[in-house]
Amino acid sequence: MNFTSYFCEVNFFIMIDTLSPKDFTTDQEVRWCPGCGDYSILKQVQTVFPTLGIPKENFVIISGIGCSSRFPYYMDTFGMHSIHGRATAIASGLKASRPELSVWVVTGDGDSLSIGGNHLIHLLRRNINIQILLFNNQIYGLTKGQYSPTSEVQKSDQVNSIWKH
Repeated sequence: MNFTSYFCEVNFFIMIDTLSPKDFTTDQEVRWCPGCGDYSILKQVQTVFPTLGIPKENFVIISGIGCSSRFPYYMDTFGMHSIHGRATAIASGLKASRPELSVWVVTGDGDSLSIGGNHLIHLLRRNINIQILLFNNQIYGLTKGQYSPTSEVQKSDQVNSIWKH
């Protein structure tokens, strides 16, 4: 962590944290498939967080279930891996009780647009100041290829093609 000094008119120094992407990087091995776009999202979030002017201890990442939901393990912030489809509900409760926090929901198309669809709609309806990163890969990647709510019409996959005959 770096510190930047600012000289004030009353003749004393104030030390202000200057964060870098490394301050948001953990020692955890990233376990996504080779070539997955989630790597790029992780890198960009680690790059952007230091520029937001928010103290590191005020960031919280809440996730559900799925590939995207490993995100809290890869970010050096407070956070939790919640239950399937309920990340938005948990994040809403956290933001209501601790409004000073910068609460981020990291979720996938299956987690938020299927089982968690109603929770997402109500979060949006309430207009709570929460950031949502919704990773839309149009497939249930964690289960290796089942349809998701955003899969293309007439999509064929390994699992569901068995039931077409």
